[in-house]
Amino acid sequence: MSRRHYATVIWLTLLFLFGRGFSQQISVAEPRVCLQCHDDFGRTLHSKSIHTPLKSGKCSQCHNPHASRHAALLEADPGELCFKCHAGFEAKMTEAAVHRPVADKECKACHDPHGSEYANQLHLPEKELCASCHDQVNVWLKSPVPHAPVQAGNCMDCHDPHASNHSGLTKGSAFELCSKCHPITDEFARIHQGYQLKGSDCTTCHDPHGSRSPGLMMPLQHAPFAANNCQACHSNIRGKTGFDLKGPVNSLCIGCHEDVSQSYRQAFRHVPPDSNECTVCHNPHAANASPLLRTRQTNLCLGCHSQNSQFVQDVKSWAHRNQQCTSCHTPHGSEDKYYLRENSLELCGTCHQHEHSVSHPMGGNSVDPRDNSPLTCTSCHQMHLAQHDPLLPFDRNRDLCIQCHRR
Repeated sequence: MSRRHYATVIWLTLLFLFGRGFSQQISVAEPRVCLQCHDDFGRTLHSKSIHTPLKSGKCSQCHNPHASRHAALLEADPGELCFKCHAGFEAKMTEAAVHRPVADKECKACHDPHGSEYANQLHLPEKELCASCHDQVNVWLKSPVPHAPVQAGNCMDCHDPHASNHSGLTKGSAFELCSKCHPITDEFARIHQGYQLKGSDCTTCHDPHGSRSPGLMMPLQHAPFAANNCQACHSNIRGKTGFDLKGPVNSLCIGCHEDVSQSYRQAFRHVPPDSNECTVCHNPHAANASPLLRTRQTNLCLGCHSQNSQFVQDVKSWAHRNQQCTSCHTPHGSEDKYYLRENSLELCGTCHQHEHSVSHPMGGNSVDPRDNSPLTCTSCHQMHLAQHDPLLPFDRNRDLCIQCHRR
């Protein structure tokens, strides 16, 4: 056979084979053929909780067997891929509070995409998984009086792990959740001095996770509340319409807290109390955080001061992460627009004494050429987050200096 005829036969054979490949799909025995190389998944197939596609032997439902633009030969980015089947969770992303891994489409942060020994393919038992990010869980578990669902590790009895229209990712309001296990009986109402409990926020007095006190009472208590002196702030005690306040919230609070009243006479006043709502930050009855704060100070402040997701996401990477916000800022009023306790030179110097003895010239006649403002620590450093250490917005080896020294 001539070389030309030989080439023709080869070409026709290939055309026939490829034509068959395009005209009919080749059947592959999944997952047996996959396990020939990925034998480490053999053990996964015997897990207690197996992802439905893997359980049905459809590896190619998520993975492209030939090539992909995505890691692990996935058909799409992990989050998008999950939402193709779990569309209900994508819809939940429009709710008021979205769990950070869900917002970032990092389903694998909590779930194993193939199989696990735990329900819903979780990486760890429920309470251990939650505690891996929320370190406060371990504190609650060690409390002398832990809440029964917390002690049992059933976080999802009260919380939706994906998204919710209620703060704290709860599945309902505090009253809705609490009354499911604690029905409002006559005796229950008597203990609460006849207060109309329907629709109330139980967490203004009780810690829903754990406490040192019986009844899950929070340890720090407002003096009138601790003395059982409801009449100090409320009227119509034991009346038919509940415990009415004797006046506007701010007026009641400032009546006792004159120091706060004085701070509000300064040029800049913190917005929530200035809107007649001290209770935006403070719990009027009891709390775990001083001074009667509704939650830990950092969490409380970030509830309003979280203009970008990076600010919240990187909270654990702050250089000042071990400091309370009020170490530098006043919480009520200030003559400084950033509510700083002192000018930045004095304030930073309280901790960074050595740095101030060897630093770039500041104060006096030192001026920032970019805006002709006085040169201070914050001319180069950012107080909270920055791209470079130590809290610098630019690389200190060159980029930082040339912001001012261009010649």
